Amino acid sequence: MFRYIKYSLFFIVGVLHAQEDIKTIEKPWRVGLHYVGNIRNENVFSASYNGVLGVDVSYVFAQTQGVDFRAAIDLHFLSGRDADRTFTRWAVNDMVMLNPTLGASFKLSSKFRPYAHIGVALFKIKSEIPRSSLQLNDPFDPVFTPGATLEQSKSFHALTLQAGWEWILFSDVQMRMGYTYLPIENNVNGHLLTFGLGYRL
Repeated sequence: MFRYIKYSLFFIVGVLHAQEDIKTIEKPWRVGLHYVGNIRNENVFSASYNGVLGVDVSYVFAQTQGVDFRAAIDLHFLSGRDADRTFTRWAVNDMVMLNPTLGASFKLSSKFRPYAHIGVALFKIKSEIPRSSLQLNDPFDPVFTPGATLEQSKSFHALTLQAGWEWILFSDVQMRMGYTYLPIENNVNGHLLTFGLGYRL
């Protein structure tokens, strides 16, 4: 996870250096806190996690009349659901999803701004499998002792497509609602909803 954060920081720094007129943009930074919901979609990803909270940081690196171009990083915290669900025979651990993106917001009015982003989600699924569920039992080998658990993990990276809107509440305070689509694997798609507040710096 720290490696992914490092790469994302390099990504943001590269965008900053690519922008020559940074000082001409007023308050380009935005930090926010949001709720994230994981929509049930009859697959192992949606069945294994509940959305909890997230934080997001974005930076406007270029502007045209009516459009802000920006780079962003979202961190989503998801809680693993209990075992014995329809799609999982074991418990999964809590997860942090890192989602760097590039996108644009559109100033349709002084208050309302829809946005669209594209990026990549980086995360790791860790699970604890009861050894008893594997039907392996060797009294002379402690590895197969009943009651113990096996741990396994798998790293994923998936394209993300985001869309949503921002509503200006006060001069520097924004309300934000968005949707993120993640095509993780064949027949495994994630659907995340976010709702939160942000502050311009």
